[in-house]
Amino acid sequence: MFKKLFKGKEKPPGELVEQILQDLLEKGGFLLSAEVEQTEENEIFVDIFGEDEGLLKTKEGRLLLALQTYFNRVVQQHFSGQNVFVRLDSGSFFKERERHLLELADKLRKKALSTGRPVYLKKALSPFQRRQVHQFLTQGGEVKTSSVGEGFYKNICISPAADFSDA
Repeated sequence: MFKKLFKGKEKPPGELVEQILQDLLEKGGFLLSAEVEQTEENEIFVDIFGEDEGLLKTKEGRLLLALQTYFNRVVQQHFSGQNVFVRLDSGSFFKERERHLLELADKLRKKALSTGRPVYLKKALSPFQRRQVHQFLTQGGEVKTSSVGEGFYKNICISPAADFSDA
């Protein structure tokens, strides 16, 4: 399917993302530009900027998240043998949100350790946000985390590592 769309030409993942994004922004009539950087062999960072930047950030950045999900699926389909991850941001929106989310997660980690009981991050998170929290909290090995709930958005349970089986 993708070979038909892109006339059979094999492009590196970053170039594919850049081409599709430029077409999308142009056809959508958005006053936006983007810089695409393949930071590592398995990660592509896209910074979107311009007059319509605010549209991407409304409703907690859901349009940015949707675009990120779309581009990750496109890249996974086209480069199925590679583990490539696409990250989108606009005006450091996600970097700032990530910082706040990880600060909250760290406070809850400390609470779980001090009380010896599981605590819940009650804000429902997207898979991408949950991945960030899980990776951040499990680095030290002091706590274990699990996703709780049904559907796309879920909560996170944070438990002391010794008591994880009781959670």
